[in-house]
Amino acid sequence: MKHRIMCIDMDAFYVSCEQAFKPYLKKKPLAVGGAYERGVVCTCSYEARKYGVSSGMSSIAVKNLCPDIIFLPVDINKYEKISSNIFNLISKIVPKITISSIDEAYADITNINMETELLIKKIKYVTKKYFDITCTIGIGPNKLMAKMATSVNKPDGCYIVDENSAVSFIDSFPLSKVWGIGASTEAKLAEYGIFTVQELRLAGKEKLEIYLGNHGQKIYNAVQGIYEEDTETKLENKSISKATTFPYDISSKQEIYDYMKSLSEKISEKLIYKKYAAKVITINWKTFRFESKSLRKTLYIPIFSGDDIFNYAKSLFDEHNAGIVPLRLVGVGVAGLIEVDEKYYNKQQY
Repeated sequence: MKHRIMCIDMDAFYVSCEQAFKPYLKKKPLAVGGAYERGVVCTCSYEARKYGVSSGMSSIAVKNLCPDIIFLPVDINKYEKISSNIFNLISKIVPKITISSIDEAYADITNINMETELLIKKIKYVTKKYFDITCTIGIGPNKLMAKMATSVNKPDGCYIVDENSAVSFIDSFPLSKVWGIGASTEAKLAEYGIFTVQELRLAGKEKLEIYLGNHGQKIYNAVQGIYEEDTETKLENKSISKATTFPYDISSKQEIYDYMKSLSEKISEKLIYKKYAAKVITINWKTFRFESKSLRKTLYIPIFSGDDIFNYAKSLFDEHNAGIVPLRLVGVGVAGLIEVDEKYYNKQQY
């Protein structure tokens, strides 16, 4: 039996959540992120995108493109709650659902006894009716095809890729839109005269392995329409991180600690919600000169509490930063996740 994998991708999710609560913001250029001088856009409405606004842009650049844009602060707790409610409801329709991020999930619908088109309509209906949020759905013979299919008819669209047309479907995309090909990989391929998916495929697996190492075989398989679950997607290698860009350069350690404490609490909430504990703590920061530093520490006992996360992060920070150089960003994270039950939390006396 041919596999049918579905990707459910919420449209401009942070913005959609805000518009669902505040309908008067619909059909307006809207951005969620920092409106201050060094703020960055997390996501924006499709009305804003018509002006050239996109995620990752500075607030200054955005205002130059679209002076009338409305900025709203990020409310991650609200978005996570809505995400959980949406996917819980969808799981009643599609039992085998795997949540990959706050606004995206995959489902194996191979053995679901329902017409694909009807299944798509059902999912779209419940997300719109109960949450006033739209989603785009892609379906293909594997996760790669399903994910790429969601980019065809956004927003509030759907697209189905047949296994027999997988290669021609991928050929219609630029290299940058193929899973596994980021900016650095694309630049590396350009050095060898490879600028299109077709040229990459013609290069062959052997050459790509020489050009890109072990990553070359995965890229080659991708443009053949083949997707193999990478070992990096295993829980042990997943991570949760939070970061914040300050509204002004900060050299006060206490102020930095306050931000780190807040980030640690948010990570703890997510760990407990997902029933995880972490064996690795990470911290990163960026100075006002845009110099970056990232550190990690492996722990003997998995942790989950905000206090523990903060204390380990603070210790790492203090070991490698004298607090003299002002910072513009700090981030805290955990990795090496393991699944635990509530008994573990009680045992550790959270």
